[in-house]
Amino acid sequence: EWMAGEDAEQIHWFGFPGPAPRINVERAIAAWVESWRTSGPVRHWAICDHETDGIIGGVELRDLGDGDVNVSYVVFPAWRRRGIATRACRLALAYAAGVMDYRAAVFKVLPANAASIAVARRLGATVTGMEGTEAGNISVVLRLALDSTR
Repeated sequence: EWMAGEDAEQIHWFGFPGPAPRINVERAIAAWVESWRTSGPVRHWAICDHETDGIIGGVELRDLGDGDVNVSYVVFPAWRRRGIATRACRLALAYAAGVMDYRAAVFKVLPANAASIAVARRLGATVTGMEGTEAGNISVVLRLALDSTR
């Protein structure tokens, strides 16, 4: 299901070289499960449709240290621009603040990804700067204090 949801837009914004091979998806899911099991640095949720129970995206929290957590999210094409990413992030951030005791959320988004920047802003995040990526691009960095989500 995860692989079926991938599209060119997702691949572009995450900076992937192409569609994920099945083995990479299986490894990612196994790593997410292990991180949950061991209270590791990553929490990843599938976003599911209530009517079909199908996966329509995902949201992830990744520990950055010093009380900060990186937030990333994807919604598959047929479900985009309906507020799903904002709602999923809101739930994940409440978990980050209440259960994991993070103090701030960080969003790193390519400047042309207006939809993802809009999600972060709707959640209350503000631009704090720019940062280079591993792929050699520049990301807009947005930050949100999590005391407002407790």
